[in-house]
Amino acid sequence: MNKNKILIIDGTFLAYKAFYATLYNSPIQLANSEGKDTNEIVAFFNTLIALLKFHKPSHLFIAFDSEIKTFRHEMFQEYKSTRKKAPSTFYNQLNVIKKLLTYLNIKNLFVNGYEADDIIAKVTKLFQDKSQILIYSGDQDLNQLISDNVSIIKKIKSQNVIINNYNFDNYYEYLPSQVVDYKAIVGDSSDNFKGIPGLGCKTAISLLQEFNSLEEMYDHIEEIESKSVREKLIKYKDKALFDRFLAILNTNFEIDITSLDDISISHINLTDKAINILKEFELQQIKDKLESLITSD
Repeated sequence: MNKNKILIIDGTFLAYKAFYATLYNSPIQLANSEGKDTNEIVAFFNTLIALLKFHKPSHLFIAFDSEIKTFRHEMFQEYKSTRKKAPSTFYNQLNVIKKLLTYLNIKNLFVNGYEADDIIAKVTKLFQDKSQILIYSGDQDLNQLISDNVSIIKKIKSQNVIINNYNFDNYYEYLPSQVVDYKAIVGDSSDNFKGIPGLGCKTAISLLQEFNSLEEMYDHIEEIESKSVREKLIKYKDKALFDRFLAILNTNFEIDITSLDDISISHINLTDKAINILKEFELQQIKDKLESLITSD
């Protein structure tokens, strides 16, 4: 049994969650005495600390989205074009979060041209054979990483649930390996994938239960009984295969992580630079929680 337990956090997801949850649900907008907003920072670190206390990982890594357009945007100009850009205060606080994580010696990365999901896939690929990996994210694309050693924390009906290889079929009617095929067929509004017009969830699931993948459907297209389904698959073949390609997590880049020690939780420390940021933004409660977390380890 693997003794190493890695918690990998989708930092961009958590930052958005922290910002918008407190923006609309908090009775007051948190800020320091100089008027600098802190609601996102506070919610981000409260969640992070809670995850660490509950799951007690031996290793921790946080991934963030590229700060410029990704290769997916370059290949598909309408990629995620329906998403509304967050206000400037979100990005100001995100920069503080990244800086504070770095000063706390918590390994965090962004890679220009790639999404947090891709970096998570990269780190997962590096260590999944020697560790149990737990991913915190709301992104459905990460479901394709689920395996015997890889699980995902998701919020389902207001409860955090760990989705793994053994209970995946309690929540989905296809396999983790079929995530990208399903998405290519039915589409994904968040990524602005249109899917194959006229083919919905039920048809997609039925096809994936008969054929293992989109490619296999096309290899055996004449075996599909419904003429209408065949015609739609043929008509939109190029677009479906293109969307599938974009949905596959890409790990074809380098990162400065080579060993488990690079992400060991034992490195977390309240350095002078971290303390200065906590003082600047008047985050005494976060400082106290971090001190308690560090001393308890």
